[in-house]
Amino acid sequence: MKGRAMNYRQTITLIALCAAVSACNTNDTSMMDGAITLKDNVVTLHVDGKPDALIDAGGALQIDGKPVAVTSSERGLLMLYVQSVLDVHQTGLDMGKIGAGIGAKELKDSLNGKSKAEKDQDAEAGTAQIKTLAGKMCQDKASMKSVQDQLAAQLPAFKPYGQIISVSDVNECKEDTNEKSTD
Repeated sequence: MKGRAMNYRQTITLIALCAAVSACNTNDTSMMDGAITLKDNVVTLHVDGKPDALIDAGGALQIDGKPVAVTSSERGLLMLYVQSVLDVHQTGLDMGKIGAGIGAKELKDSLNGKSKAEKDQDAEAGTAQIKTLAGKMCQDKASMKSVQDQLAAQLPAFKPYGQIISVSDVNECKEDTNEKSTD
């Protein structure tokens, strides 16, 4: 019976890990209540009443399915914008993997009979990593806002999309992160 219980525990742990890895293994993301989406390294901007704007990793901009002519400096800013979205996406994935790892470790520790104090210590270490990444995500969001503002000022076609990330969005992110770090 002991062998069956051990196999059961290993199976449960393996299923939890597989589910966690599958949930985190995606190339798509949505942020700012769906106003910014990322799929296959193409950023799509959605603004009510305006056609979608697509930006690829090479800095090409399309609005309503039509290419928009851009200067080399505008193309560079568009590339920075895509990179900022990719940075937020990657940070989110990293946070999810750490969270899934905390859950899988908790499950394994419970099955192995670890004490509450030992489990809490493991969870606190993972939580500290998540808090650090949350701060990075706020920095990434601030970078997106900065590039967005530059694009709206320099590229008239981008102006309707220049309000997706607001100063209050960046400030709220920082406040939330600071509140969590003092918990």
